Amino acid sequence: MNEKDVFVRKTANYRIWVDEAGAGRIRVLKRINFKTLVALFEELHGEIKKRATGNPGKVHIIFYISKSLYDEMSVNAKEFLGFCQSCMGIKFELVLMEM
Repeated sequence: MNEKDVFVRKTANYRIWVDEAGAGRIRVLKRINFKTLVALFEELHGEIKKRATGNPGKVHIIFYISKSLYDEMSVNAKEFLGFCQSCMGIKFELVLMEM
């Protein structure tokens, strides 16, 4: 995979990318609203599915967030992450980071 094929989006609040193995990664740096969280998952899920056309399988997304932001996360956001894992066939990892 060359550099032009890499999918990356960077803002002041988050970073999203798809790594060489086809796993999606989201790193939340600052608070984001629920609508943005859902849009990030939708965009990343679509990009992973598009790249996996020759090798269909379970979508793998790794979500990085600081413990303090996770503690402030709304119940809706936490329920949405659970929904992604249980109902959408996404292998989901949550990594709580100390900052």
